[in-house]
Amino acid sequence: MLIVEFSTDIRQLDEWSRRVGVALSVESLGAPYARAHRHLQAMKLALISYHGFRELPPSDNRVLFTVECQPPHRSSGGVPRSPTMKLELPIHASSFFSPERRVQWQMVFHSAMWPSLRHSVQPIGDMLHLLQCLMPGLLLVVQIEDGWRTARGLPPADWINQNQTMLVDVLGHAQFKRLHRAAADPTNRLSQPV
Repeated sequence: MLIVEFSTDIRQLDEWSRRVGVALSVESLGAPYARAHRHLQAMKLALISYHGFRELPPSDNRVLFTVECQPPHRSSGGVPRSPTMKLELPIHASSFFSPERRVQWQMVFHSAMWPSLRHSVQPIGDMLHLLQCLMPGLLLVVQIEDGWRTARGLPPADWINQNQTMLVDVLGHAQFKRLHRAAADPTNRLSQPV
């Protein structure tokens, strides 16, 4: 089973920041996240133009965008197997850490959309990976198999290589190098018995 976990647990974020070799704080995330807006917006447009998503009015003025799509999996009777899939991202990175908005972000990231569409709908996978690069440990891709839970807080090194131009634009060259080195290190997966 594959899931995406959203967590603002400070110990987890601190552990991932040490693995990447950067000091993470709410303040240090703001500028790179703001620089990522145009890339996130481009991914949103691709979802709308090529993958059947539709844009919704933002739920409030702190939201960068909101899109939704019908779930791809249906029962034999044609009934959707999950609710409408909704993707919403905030304008400011600090919103991910706001206690009063935690449930909102858990609902976005714990939905069936991420595990079911991240490989088949490229902009979904790209958004997940970009957010992992911006905030290592905030979003974990977790594989649960044969009694083991393996969590990865960074995208694959291949994805980082393929998206170098965007990542250097958003993070800078030095941070890109640290990120690439950490993603390529096979020990940067957390495995434990379930």
